[in-house]
Amino acid sequence: MLETATSIDDLSTFMIGNFGDKKMCYSDVSTGESYIFFLTVYKNRLSAKYDDFFGAVVEDTWYTEDEVYKQIGWNEWSEWSSCSKSCNTGQQERKRACSKKESSCDGTNVDKRQCNTFPCSGITDFLEIFGVYKLPLGVTIDSERHTAYNITTIANLYSPLSSVFHLDFPKDFSILFYLKINKGLSGYLLTLSDIMGNQKLAIKYGDQTLFQYSDQNDLPGEKSPLFDIPIADGKWHQLAFSVKRRHITLYFDCDSVFEQNLSRSKHSKLGNNLMFAIGPYFARHGTPFEGNLEQALIIPDPEAAKKQCHNQNKSKDGIFNQEKAIKDQANKDGDDDNKTRRKRKRKDKALKDKTKIKVLPADWSSWSSCTVTCGTGTQSRSRYCRNNEIEVEECLPDHSQVVQNRLCYLDKCKEDCFQSCLNGGSCNTNGSCDCVTGYIGKNCEKAACEKICRNGGKCLSPGVCFCPSGYYGQYCENAICNPPCLNGGQCEKPGICSCPSGFSEPFCTPSCDITCHNGGKCIRHNTCKCKRGYTGNDCSQPVCRKGCQNGGKCVSKNKCSCPQGFRGRRCHKAICRPKCKHGSCILPDTCKCNRGYFGKKCEDFKCKRTCKNGGSCYGPNKCKCQQGYSGKWCHIGRCEQPCMNGGKCRKDKCRCPKGYRGSRCEISCQTFQQRKQSSTVLHEDDPWYRWYCD
Repeated sequence: MLETATSIDDLSTFMIGNFGDKKMCYSDVSTGESYIFFLTVYKNRLSAKYDDFFGAVVEDTWYTEDEVYKQIGWNEWSEWSSCSKSCNTGQQERKRACSKKESSCDGTNVDKRQCNTFPCSGITDFLEIFGVYKLPLGVTIDSERHTAYNITTIANLYSPLSSVFHLDFPKDFSILFYLKINKGLSGYLLTLSDIMGNQKLAIKYGDQTLFQYSDQNDLPGEKSPLFDIPIADGKWHQLAFSVKRRHITLYFDCDSVFEQNLSRSKHSKLGNNLMFAIGPYFARHGTPFEGNLEQALIIPDPEAAKKQCHNQNKSKDGIFNQEKAIKDQANKDGDDDNKTRRKRKRKDKALKDKTKIKVLPADWSSWSSCTVTCGTGTQSRSRYCRNNEIEVEECLPDHSQVVQNRLCYLDKCKEDCFQSCLNGGSCNTNGSCDCVTGYIGKNCEKAACEKICRNGGKCLSPGVCFCPSGYYGQYCENAICNPPCLNGGQCEKPGICSCPSGFSEPFCTPSCDITCHNGGKCIRHNTCKCKRGYTGNDCSQPVCRKGCQNGGKCVSKNKCSCPQGFRGRRCHKAICRPKCKHGSCILPDTCKCNRGYFGKKCEDFKCKRTCKNGGSCYGPNKCKCQQGYSGKWCHIGRCEQPCMNGGKCRKDKCRCPKGYRGSRCEISCQTFQQRKQSSTVLHEDDPWYRWYCD
């Protein structure tokens, strides 16, 4: 097969034979695209393998790849594991099983990749800021994934912006999530709201994913980027947004990358006195968030998003134009989503070509009227897109000039006018200025607001008031309360709320006429939320989880006060004094004796039979034997050498059966008779002298 390979532009090129007519081949296989080839080896060369023409080629998509793996015998990949590190490069893996009995599928059953390769500096962990790790009400550890947290609709997870960023919200940033949302749900994942309930930044999920952004000029507002990515499907997803200048990039599951314009102001700001929340902070924006979170980070670095995870082996089509993706989706007529939306990148050149931003035609407007009616003033003109449906920033290269100014020279002003009339005013024949609507003063130098600026505000231009600290609104009519008024309260003055009945100033926190004891908190009028271990209207009653037995009383959290004669954490143990020697205490000073013992304290015992050979009874039916004796009743003697021929040891001597004699019963009577007949005289030292047979 190596003979078929050549090198072109540092890429390995393989020659494949038996591929049919070239012209037909070219119509089916396009240069620069990716395909899966079904090949065989014929005469040591690669050869196309097909059942009919062009059956050897199929478009390389995740769908077709999965089909190939199924044919090989692989089951689907598992979910990616948690990243081993939260920053500075960790690792995650996934596994799959071979369905063949012999477990001989081609390929590996473990796939690994790097994750969280961004540095640790500057990271803000929302799960820490919102107190998720402390498992507040409505938050539990995921039963199947112990590094993740299950967020329910009763959880209240929010924190002021000042706890996340001490100064202003960063202009460029990354937001990263690792999450799972049940199929069919929709709502807000993350919100950043002002005190009026306006959402300055929000991520909304459903059939599509919306990145809502609204700066000081409400840009892009309703034109915020919308991505054709449904994340509420009951599966774990890695989701990372990168916001840089006027562009936003969405990295989805390390495979897909989506880019869109973010038509915000050049010096975009989101403001102060904002509140971050998981889900909507204000109820009018929908139901609370419900799902599972493992990672939720914000980093003031737009490059961090693409470092959330890396597909080491292959990746899907690198860059997507969202408008084109939506059109493709509309035209696919039911084709598999994976086929039309997810193709893989193979060459850097193709990737760079797709990232180029097309510059649309733009023109200059006509010059405006001169700012004065006499003397020297200024004129201006601005750029606009020929296609007026898009923002001017979208059809101009970065840093292009949007507005031009020039001087304009009119006739010399009449000396009757003290100075040139400003702000579009005109000098009349009486030598005074006629001011346009919105300006007053001798030279039209002062702005006039239709309504008077309230609470000490100053009019800067028609309809625009400069508000003092603590107020906002077009005419400074609204006061600011930070933190905001709770439980339906209204901000009347800076930092002072008007509260409904049952709630207390300054921020309308719940009021209780009763005192919540033992660390309990007042959560609404005369209602305490007790700490674990206490109950009652005022949390004064301790709770003993398993109860107190034998008349004991619960006096503090899981602590019982026991009556006389009982002890233990639950008063479940009786007291016997002195202790039961050979039994257990079942009631005060009442013992239950072990088998063989008796007496009040189980101190007495006896043996049913008398211990033999000087043995003594030392326990119930237990004998302690003298040396040389054994057996339960010390009835067995001990012989220095074992008895033979069925003899039994009794009192250190062998008791022989009939027909045998000797110290060990080793001599039979027949042998003795033969010896006796052959010897006429037996001496005392003869071995047969002391034995005889009946």
